[in-house]
Amino acid sequence: MHEIIAAELSASNVIDSEVLSNLFKQTCRKINKLLGDGVYDIR
Repeated sequence: MHEIIAAELSASNVIDSEVLSNLFKQTCRKINKLLGDGVYDIR
């Protein structure tokens, strides 16, 4: 079973790693898996 415990909506020029610390601040729970879509990440 998977559960979303934190989420952040950002502009298309913001990469996943830039908001990661904000996501951690949203929960005190242990995180077993972290997924970022990477759709708008600059390569």
